[in-house]
Amino acid sequence: MPPPSKTSGKNLEAESILQAVVLADSFNERFRPITLDTPRCLLPLCNTPLIEYTLELLAVAGVQGVYLFCREHSEAIKNYIKKSKWSRSYSPIKIITIVTPEARSVGDALRELDAKQLIDSDFILISGDVVSNIQLEKVLDAHRARKSVDSNAIMTMVVKEASPFHRTRSLGESPIFVLDTKTNECVHCESVELYPRKRRMTMDMEVFKKHADVQIRNDLIDCQIDICSVEVPALFTENFDYQDIRNDFVHGILTSDLLGKTIYCHLVKDVYAARVRNLHTYDAISKDVLSRWTYPIVPDSNLQEGDSYEFMRGHIYKEKDVSLSRSCSLGEKVLIGAGTEIAENVKITNSVIGRRVTIGPNVEIDGAYIWDDVKIKSNCSIFRSILANNVVLEENVIVKRGCLLSYDVVIGPNVTLEPYTKLTKHKKTSESDNEGEESNENEAYDSTLIGENGQGYIWSDEVSDTDDDEFDTKNIQIAGLAHDISNISLTDSDSPPSVIYDSSSDELSDSGESTTEEESLKEFFKEVSQTLERAFLDGHTVEIASLELNTLRMASNTTFHDLRVGVIPTILGQIDIENLLTSAEEILEQWGPLIGKLIHSRQDQIDTLYILQDHCAITQHHSKLFAPTLKKLYLLDVLDEDAILEWNSSELADDDPSKSSIRKKVAPFVKWLEEAEVEDSDNDD
Repeated sequence: MPPPSKTSGKNLEAESILQAVVLADSFNERFRPITLDTPRCLLPLCNTPLIEYTLELLAVAGVQGVYLFCREHSEAIKNYIKKSKWSRSYSPIKIITIVTPEARSVGDALRELDAKQLIDSDFILISGDVVSNIQLEKVLDAHRARKSVDSNAIMTMVVKEASPFHRTRSLGESPIFVLDTKTNECVHCESVELYPRKRRMTMDMEVFKKHADVQIRNDLIDCQIDICSVEVPALFTENFDYQDIRNDFVHGILTSDLLGKTIYCHLVKDVYAARVRNLHTYDAISKDVLSRWTYPIVPDSNLQEGDSYEFMRGHIYKEKDVSLSRSCSLGEKVLIGAGTEIAENVKITNSVIGRRVTIGPNVEIDGAYIWDDVKIKSNCSIFRSILANNVVLEENVIVKRGCLLSYDVVIGPNVTLEPYTKLTKHKKTSESDNEGEESNENEAYDSTLIGENGQGYIWSDEVSDTDDDEFDTKNIQIAGLAHDISNISLTDSDSPPSVIYDSSSDELSDSGESTTEEESLKEFFKEVSQTLERAFLDGHTVEIASLELNTLRMASNTTFHDLRVGVIPTILGQIDIENLLTSAEEILEQWGPLIGKLIHSRQDQIDTLYILQDHCAITQHHSKLFAPTLKKLYLLDVLDEDAILEWNSSELADDDPSKSSIRKKVAPFVKWLEEAEVEDSDNDD
């Protein structure tokens, strides 16, 4: 970790007292029931507590003093800091923990900061769950430069340029920033949330008189990193209505005619900055750390004392003292902590395994996060879920996607957890939930859910947050604005404010007629095609394209069949018929796996073949695509021989000569598959 940089001149004093305020509490319940036992900032991300990423970012930026505000689990946070490297004599920063048990919002924390008069110069305001490799020195210099020109500038918000469907974007809300094109002054900021659905945004027309050239941006991710002037805490004290930093404070400052203060945005692009807002972003950021998008903040940089990770091919990270059987299989993006033992025939892909974990034979783990001291016995399967410390899975337990098993829960044997199940050792009471309240041990557990040897209670959230609280994106439209703002228009009525609205709204038109299902599907296919064309043009990966398409599918309330109907012809449209074999090989090698991500069963494969057949039967020109496409998808394991043979044996209508012609073209290939299947059967006998 480098020491604070030395400079000369008038900035020396400013840098020598550079301070930061870290909010250890998120003031929401999106990680419950896990946060009943552990504060959000100490939850492990890639086996490293979240607070470590934030403190490392500040230390590299030359911050020397940190005020760490915490409300719940304050003793656990203080004990962690006391035992960490940040309390050593060589630590470049001094951390002062401030406990605010009565605080219920960011506003309360900043009012406490003002009351204690701890800040006397510009400071960094950041959440304790931010992961970033940004160079904050540049942001600080830009903030000071703006203040030298604009004496009313009090804050600079760090925002990252990214697509509206970027994996680290919070899916339940999409901030809209209106910026002065020349100076990046923020003239309006509003969060467009999914629930309740918002289709309109109101702005004062005075904005356009003061700023001749503005841009409306919905492609910016709020990194939750702010450079604040000393006036900011005082403004919170003056107005007790300010609770949330964005919805209340920033919105209030920008709409106030009396204060006359200005706020700017600092746009970053080629850096990484994201906040762990919910389970979806926890999953996305974990994958990004494993994929080294956050470099140099990666596992093998060993942020904590005692870490010993080594980077291996396939983005695999292992600490010392890991015991792996010869027959276990590790896929890409896997991290394994020290003291872990993995038995025979275990398959692990896209997962993080904590320390001292015991995994029995014949276990499959995909996209899961297994924390410390977990015991997984034989024949278990875990998919896209979190297992907190000391969880025990008995034999033959299946944990489906989106499950959250809190500390010390025991499951099984022979139990299947349905998707998005949350289990905890704490039993909810009819009264208000007190953090960390223990369950009554004399009460019976739900044995039908956790098994005869199990210990745990099901946890249900009474009020859902606006953020999607699951790993998989679902039912997301982001109020229509996150998809495309090209259709936004401005109207000026007799009243002072102007209204920005989405002209593609599905509300009733003046004539009272709603959009028909057929028209909606047609519009969906158009958006699928446009999304893929952007992916082709911008060089997106299959994973990013898949995420964008799935988000679009859920927002449009359509099926995977509809998505395949839109995707397959668009991909085939990239193939050059004049250079058929070479072009088909190149295009399908790159984009064929995307079709595979839309297939989840044998029936989906057969449906894919029918879609391919229908598209290639349009003209003689299209029919040339069928044979090379079918063979390539087979070689890519997108389609298997059983599905192809079943499709080929299905009956065709008598009046369908074009499709019969297509099947004749692939007859030699199908015959080869049949002979290979017979040969395999003979070998088995």
